[in-house]
Amino acid sequence: NAPFAEQTIVHGGRQAMPFQYNNADSPYYSEAVRTWTAAQDWTANGADAFKMFFYGAAANVAGPLYIGVEDSAGKKLLVTNPDANAVVATSWQEWTIPFSTFTDAGVNVTKVKKVYIGVGSRTSPTAGGAGLVLIDDISRGTSGQ
Repeated sequence: NAPFAEQTIVHGGRQAMPFQYNNADSPYYSEAVRTWTAAQDWTANGADAFKMFFYGAAANVAGPLYIGVEDSAGKKLLVTNPDANAVVATSWQEWTIPFSTFTDAGVNVTKVKKVYIGVGSRTSPTAGGAGLVLIDDISRGTSGQ
């Protein structure tokens, strides 16, 4: 039902993105994708990191939380959160990924076309569980702030 966004449990602003996942059926991972028509230069204004806040639920079934970045040439890297239980965190968690993580893998962060947020494994998909993760304050900034 409208307004489609979480308006009670938020990290910043007035709403967060609810991300519902159900990995019981093929393809055994769930993801949201943002595609830009024109490539984005994420390094503008001195940015050197991708940042995101997430909030899980104790009732969630644990599964790997990941971020993916794809450039205009189709080069992509998926980065999995180091906490295997990230989606069951019951408080806001900040996740910062230095751009060097992507550039070291050949992804051009001055020409970003897509960003992926998901739960499960795209590379080794296996049946998993379900749950809800709130996503908020997706940004690019500096890894020191």
